[in-house]
Amino acid sequence: MPTLVFYTILFHLGNSSNLTDKGRWTVVSLIFVTTCLVPVLTVVMFRVTKVIKDLHMLNRKDRYMPFIFISLFYLVVSFMIKDQEWMTPAMSITFLAITTVVILTNGITFKWKISAHAAGIAGLLGFIVAYKHTFQATNTLFWPLIIAIVLTGIISWARLYLNAHKPTEILGGLLLGFIISYGSIALFL
Repeated sequence: MPTLVFYTILFHLGNSSNLTDKGRWTVVSLIFVTTCLVPVLTVVMFRVTKVIKDLHMLNRKDRYMPFIFISLFYLVVSFMIKDQEWMTPAMSITFLAITTVVILTNGITFKWKISAHAAGIAGLLGFIVAYKHTFQATNTLFWPLIIAIVLTGIISWARLYLNAHKPTEILGGLLLGFIISYGSIALFL
């Protein structure tokens, strides 16, 4: 989801950065590697070393160790990119909000199996809605908004269909992701 969020900022918000197209794709690639590829490899490593029973992590306790490592990794990445010259206020606030959602979702997991998938997709939706209001004159967010709404429905339904979560766990994830993401842009940008 962070990759889609940064793609949206860099390619659908006018004047969102002074980067060239190549620079924008470099940033999107960097976000993909640090927020998708490394966490996926971390989870696979935990599976191979038998720290977790399976990749689905249906048991809430299987989520603890991978989620702690992923939270720490997001914090490290946040620290590393915060002062980069290509980071705009919108990107900084966005990445801090994403890190907040990740840490809160992972922290809640110690007591309740909240849906990280729902939090992620609702975060994307929250950012797009907030950007649409904040950057009214310079955005091309109609289709990204429609796609985010459809994906929110599909992902929420899929998590229920797969019996990965209860409806309250999906709703909790949706609310957490949307409120933090929308609120961070609405309040701080």
